[in-house]
Amino acid sequence: MNRSWLRILIAPLVMISLVGCSASVENQTEDGIQEAKEVFQGDSIKPNEQVESVQFYVPGGFAIKEESDESNIVLSDDHDSFVLFINPNEKADSQLFYDLLLAEKKDMILAEQTFEQNGRFGFVALLPSGEEHYEIIVSSGGYKLSTISDENKIADNMQQMMEIIRSVKVEK
Repeated sequence: MNRSWLRILIAPLVMISLVGCSASVENQTEDGIQEAKEVFQGDSIKPNEQVESVQFYVPGGFAIKEESDESNIVLSDDHDSFVLFINPNEKADSQLFYDLLLAEKKDMILAEQTFEQNGRFGFVALLPSGEEHYEIIVSSGGYKLSTISDENKIADNMQQMMEIIRSVKVEK
């Protein structure tokens, strides 16, 4: 009988401590935006994959889907799919994707941050997408990458997505 009461007391305490230790969506988003900013402002990672005339970096554990072409490249990891859209007509300082986001989804944006450096423009944005899922959009110039993310992967996805976006090179 004594052990039953001990279990009843300990179980809620363990649950409370686990919930308290998990990063909130707000913290995940703040961390992700900061990491994306650092990647945007840093040196780009060398491309390690190519689809037609597009070269780009693919992180470990990611795969390129067969339906990809040079305008729309679909990547996946164990859990998520990512769509990389290439508009070769836009320059590095293009704000087209950002302007479209604001025109189409301004009222839905939970968080967003723009970046400018060395004639380049980029941004990261977070939007709701169902219960405990969020749409992440990362862009630089004429390149945009989006995914639907679990709330506990927001920061990691933002960082990896900016690494991919910053590495894109299109042969003309």
